Amino acid sequence: MIFKGLFDFKREIKIQWRIIAPILFLIFMGFLILSSTSGYASFVTSTFYKQILWLNVGLVAFIVMQYVRIQYLYDYSYILYISLFFLLCLTFVSPVIEGAQRWIIIGPFFFQPSEFGKIIYIICLSRFFSDNRNKNKFSFYIIIVLLLSVIPPLLVFVQPDLGTAILYLSVIIPLLFWSNFNGKLIFLMIAPIFSVITVALAEYYQYLFIFYVWMLMFLLFLFYSRFKMMTVFSNFVINVLIGLSGPLIWNNILAQHHRDRIIFYLDPFKEPLGRGYQAIQSWISIGSGGMWGKGLGNGTQKSLNFLPVKDTDFIISVLSEELGFISIFFLLTAVLFFVYWILEYLVKIESNYSSLLLLGFSSLIFMHIIINMSIVSGLLPITGLPVPFISYGGSFFLTCSILIGLSNNIINNDI
Repeated sequence: MIFKGLFDFKREIKIQWRIIAPILFLIFMGFLILSSTSGYASFVTSTFYKQILWLNVGLVAFIVMQYVRIQYLYDYSYILYISLFFLLCLTFVSPVIEGAQRWIIIGPFFFQPSEFGKIIYIICLSRFFSDNRNKNKFSFYIIIVLLLSVIPPLLVFVQPDLGTAILYLSVIIPLLFWSNFNGKLIFLMIAPIFSVITVALAEYYQYLFIFYVWMLMFLLFLFYSRFKMMTVFSNFVINVLIGLSGPLIWNNILAQHHRDRIIFYLDPFKEPLGRGYQAIQSWISIGSGGMWGKGLGNGTQKSLNFLPVKDTDFIISVLSEELGFISIFFLLTAVLFFVYWILEYLVKIESNYSSLLLLGFSSLIFMHIIINMSIVSGLLPITGLPVPFISYGGSFFLTCSILIGLSNNIINNDI
């Protein structure tokens, strides 16, 4: 039986308060602001009361994760990866809901495989990187890394779900660094992204020299790094071709709503009451709160329904308006404490696989928070992305609880 050996119920549960305390603070802030965004909603419709139910589910998940054997995750990592692949493919034959095919529907239940797939994705990559540490040559290994790393987020992107796809990709660089992968090779892997971005900026602002400057800098990097001539030539040609394919990607691969997000990210005031509306209202919310905020429940952007999706994607904007910049400061302080203690534990873990798992799980939570803050403040284009333990969301809260539960498990049993 495939689940045999998954749990070890003889273990003693020990709470690592250094990482749990910051998470409890985030949960507290989440309920505080959800009590405001829920307003006078009934018990059935209130996101505040619904989140209490999910808090209990998350607590059960956290406790269950303490008994999971990490070795089991290692042994079955590739089977889990293949299962994730088929589940993501299965979404494409499911009904379209709100313009997307992200859910597998079984009777009254809706299951979003990309949400829990984040955990499987990290489990698989952690095994592959731990089995192939200190790979420092541009070889077939790079192709395998790219395939394993790109296939799930590509399937998620096509659903379409750009925010979750970005989250998948965001954990790759930390995992590569921690597995002693050559930093120069990591840069070669992400260079095509910069090539596409510079072409897009060059076309939008009508300054082609932006792309030329980037390619010159990239060429100098290749020679300075003393790569073999074939590596220099192949990477330069690949980046030129990928960069020049920018218009093709823009016109034929990106959906219209993806193009709109980029265009109105660069200039939301083109349509202040249309496609630039969300970004502008978020800025107004953040700016109007000042240092100390207007007071809990007194946010006008939220109360007058100017701010969309205030319970999930833009909950940080509500927090900033009602409790001010000081609340954001405390939120970031809690996140930094969480990251600091994770790094402290990472250097003490003897198992390469467990350390990569812990880094991947914590990176996912950290990047969720940083990317969401960047979106609501205008540093990144708007895409649907909630804040861990603060935003309302059932499956998302459960996923985050599993991540923290497994992190606590690893620290308890691998140090």
